[in-house]
Amino acid sequence: PTGRGLPRESSVSMASLASGTLDRRRPVVAKVIIAVVRALSSRTALAMVAGGLLASFLRLLQDWGRRRRQQKAEHLWKRHVDFSVVQACILTTEHLQSLGRVEKRTLFVKPISEVFRNDYILASVLETAEKAVSSHEPFLVTQLSQEDKWHVLNTCSNHLSSCFAPYHVFFNEARRVESYYKSAWYCFTLTCAQTEASGRWFITPFKPVGKDDVGMLRIRIVMMNEQELRDVASGAIEPPSFGFFNGRHESRWNVVQRFAELFERQVTRVTGQSDVGDADWGPNLCGRLSSSSKKKAASNPLLVALAEQTTPDYQPEDNSILRIHVPFPASAGHVEKRDS
Repeated sequence: PTGRGLPRESSVSMASLASGTLDRRRPVVAKVIIAVVRALSSRTALAMVAGGLLASFLRLLQDWGRRRRQQKAEHLWKRHVDFSVVQACILTTEHLQSLGRVEKRTLFVKPISEVFRNDYILASVLETAEKAVSSHEPFLVTQLSQEDKWHVLNTCSNHLSSCFAPYHVFFNEARRVESYYKSAWYCFTLTCAQTEASGRWFITPFKPVGKDDVGMLRIRIVMMNEQELRDVASGAIEPPSFGFFNGRHESRWNVVQRFAELFERQVTRVTGQSDVGDADWGPNLCGRLSSSSKKKAASNPLLVALAEQTTPDYQPEDNSILRIHVPFPASAGHVEKRDS
């Protein structure tokens, strides 16, 4: 014996036994580890392959969508269609009698999603614009419901009024200090039309645009001076005897005439007068023609009658325009001349 405990032979045999047991377990453990590693490796590889395939598919889908949008944009551009923006402009007959021109002055061009923030109204305007094109009715407001008309025109009114924001403040202060600010009243509506006549050029008529000179089909907020609309509706402003400058200006004149018809319809409905040249909006509205507007008077009975109707009998052409106040600075001589 080697002392206390087991004999030396027993110790050796126990060590050998333990060593043999470990030797037998090692392959099993190794196999388990290898199996786990292989399983994880195979899952990782499968995940990497699946991820790569998914990324390639998404990339192809993105490229297809981009090409699709580009093709659609190219198709619309070749057709001269642009519904992505809204253009606000003024039509004026200042050069109609002298040059046969109906001038168009741009106030702003904004993304349509910026003008009409509400998705429902935006979709409604776009849908109505397509209907207006197919029906050859440039004034798309006539095809909106009465409820939508108000929201659409009021939204346009806010954007137009912001163009003259400083003048509104200056005009308001003109009551307190010496100022020569005056008032002008304009009407506006919403159109969707395309000028198909030629007549554009680069700087001079000797550099025309080309044989496919077609205007852009887009949604426009069209403004006109109220007095001009009165004159067109009453016949005081007529086309020149020598004709129009070109087909584009004749097309604009057709828009002006239709605008004047809607204006005349609105004035007649409110005032009951057929002669819109002298018809007054009434004491309950701003921008009256008569100087008696300063006198205290009752509301227009026609408007009262309309308000009392539970379901007003509106036609599509009714309420297709709105009025907007545009203050402007004038010279002292101009103010004195107007006052006299």
